[in-house]
Amino acid sequence: SSNKEALLRKASVKLPDKEKLIKLEKLSRSQGSGIELDSLIGDWKIVSVWKKDRDEEDTVFTSLLRIFSANIKYKKDVSIDDFAKFSIITSIQFGLFTIEFSGSGLLKEKQTLLPFFFKRIEFKTGSNILFSRSLEEPEEKKKPFFALIALEENGKWLSARGYGGAILILLKD
Repeated sequence: SSNKEALLRKASVKLPDKEKLIKLEKLSRSQGSGIELDSLIGDWKIVSVWKKDRDEEDTVFTSLLRIFSANIKYKKDVSIDDFAKFSIITSIQFGLFTIEFSGSGLLKEKQTLLPFFFKRIEFKTGSNILFSRSLEEPEEKKKPFFALIALEENGKWLSARGYGGAILILLKD
C-alpha cells in the first residue's frame, strides 16, 4: 500500500474509485473511449486491479504485481503500415531475472478494443537471454485484449478491462 501511495505522490495523480470506473466504462462502450494509439505509447505500471464482480481492490494481487515490477510497454511499430498497430512488451522481474512477453496488437472499434498476442517469451538475467521461445498466434476470437475504459486527461493513468474481466489501472512511468 505504501508503495502504491509513493507511486501516486510521485505522479501527483488521484485515481478513480471502482464506481467511477464503471460509469466511465459504460460511457466508453456507448461512445468509444476516444483513446488514440499515440497516447498509449510508453511504459505503464499496474497500480490497481479489481477482479470481476468485486467492489474491493484485489490488494494481494495488486501488491504482487507491484513487487514484481509488472510493466506493459506500448511502442509504435515503424515496420507496420497500419497506423493503429503497435508492439507490446509485458514483463515481470524476480530480482535479477526478468520474464518478458513480446508481441503486437491493434487498436480498433472506436479506440475501445485493444486485442494483442505474444509472439515470444524470454527469460533473462540482465541483457543475457537464458531461454527464448516463439509462441503461436491464437485465433482471432481467442486473442487476449484490453477493453479501454478511460485515459486521464493529462495521460497519467489508463483504465481497462482485461480478457478475464478484471479492471486495471495503469500509471504512466
